Amino acid sequence: MNDKTKRFMREQIDALVNGLKDHFGLPVYEDEIAEDEEETLSEYNCFVFETGEFRITNDIRKVTQDIYVYYYSENRDDVDEQTIDIISIVSSIKGMSFVNTVKERLQEKDTDRYVDRVTLIFRRVIPIECQV
Repeated sequence: MNDKTKRFMREQIDALVNGLKDHFGLPVYEDEIAEDEEETLSEYNCFVFETGEFRITNDIRKVTQDIYVYYYSENRDDVDEQTIDIISIVSSIKGMSFVNTVKERLQEKDTDRYVDRVTLIFRRVIPIECQV
């Protein structure tokens, strides 16, 4: 059941990961950066993405899901410019639309090291085969 939908969902995520990797040349992690992977980062310049909850729409044959893309940037002064490129790349994926961003400056514990984190929220519409 829903095989076509599942394939479509995987293709969207693959396009998101490949689009970010190809354009920025940075690692892309799902859900979180593993501790052993984090230790290999000399600087925090990477992406993490995760999927949110499903929500009903006015169309009983479709649901929506938010996708969160976290852009971590250290020692760069072009975060806003990079953010525009991320919006363009992900919004170009069929069924994905930009919602908003949240911008933060994080301090590493007990250091004077700072990392910019931009949370980009996208929403995708997912067709389903049976009623919700």
